[in-house]
Amino acid sequence: MRGLILAGGFATRLRPLSCSKPKLLFPIVGTPLVELMARWLSSGGVDQIILAVNHLSDKLKIEVGRHVAGVTVKFSVEETPLGTAGPIRLAANLLGKDDPFFVTNGDIVSDIEIRRMLEMHEETNAEATMAVVSVPDPSPYGSVLTDSNGKVKEFEEKSAVLSAASHVNAGVYVLSQSVIDSIPGGRSVSLENEVFPKLVRNGRMQSWMHKGFWYDIGRVSEYVRANHELLQKQELKATKPGASEVGREILRPSYLGTRTHIGVGAKVGPLAILSDNVSVGDEAIVRNSIIFEETSIGEKVAVEGSVIGERVVIGKGSRIGHGSMIAGQLSIPEGSIVPPNSVILC
Repeated sequence: MRGLILAGGFATRLRPLSCSKPKLLFPIVGTPLVELMARWLSSGGVDQIILAVNHLSDKLKIEVGRHVAGVTVKFSVEETPLGTAGPIRLAANLLGKDDPFFVTNGDIVSDIEIRRMLEMHEETNAEATMAVVSVPDPSPYGSVLTDSNGKVKEFEEKSAVLSAASHVNAGVYVLSQSVIDSIPGGRSVSLENEVFPKLVRNGRMQSWMHKGFWYDIGRVSEYVRANHELLQKQELKATKPGASEVGREILRPSYLGTRTHIGVGAKVGPLAILSDNVSVGDEAIVRNSIIFEETSIGEKVAVEGSVIGERVVIGKGSRIGHGSMIAGQLSIPEGSIVPPNSVILC
């Protein structure tokens, strides 16, 4: 079975972190998003994933390669943005004749039971089955109304009109091959606005209600929330402080990636997430923050409530204010004071 991950956008809402790093490589409690998604899809029987990409596609090809988490990977590269449906048509040859197949947005972190979702799709003889979730405010998402059997009766993308009790589009679908044939080629096409409404009118669209965890990490606030909540819920296991941290203060919950170095007298946590190859200098403080891989935090630096990109160097004695973001591959001079809620691009 095959799965298509839609990751062709420019991740503008994740800037400046996405300027140098594709969204699929963003760490979720230290693990790249694409690896989490591959494990999740594999749990439902998917043994090959196709990445529909555009922005920073060369970097993705280098980092991901041909396999991830035991799943074969192929790439479908958009020369121009094709919306949410166009990439499915573009990848038709890679999807082969598998019927049905999975499609998911490239910013979803969830435990949706896709095997059960597939069973629902086949039992109801639907052309498309959409995972839906309940959220307090449906207005930023696609609102979905269903009948008592779960058949989709109304679909409206990002609307405040429907009831606050509505379910929303979770961005995960099981599609039959017939859907590919309904997508016009050679232009940008929207699943939500062009393809799905036709299926709803024909009574061929089913819903699958998901009651577990679900995050759309396409915004920085949601990306941070997903990391912190998954860490706290221990959906992903945090590294336990051990003998090598003697002389260091590490407060849980915190996550320490592989080959992470914590200096003497340093204080890490709570809610500190350090990806692989992160170095924290002597007497430094890192709290309530997400640090991407290969970043160096100098001696006596204080990082509070921030997100720091990959391969950043923060000079000795610097202070990074709460709510700040620093783009990847930058250097912050010694003794710098970064005010709260700052965005450092270059």
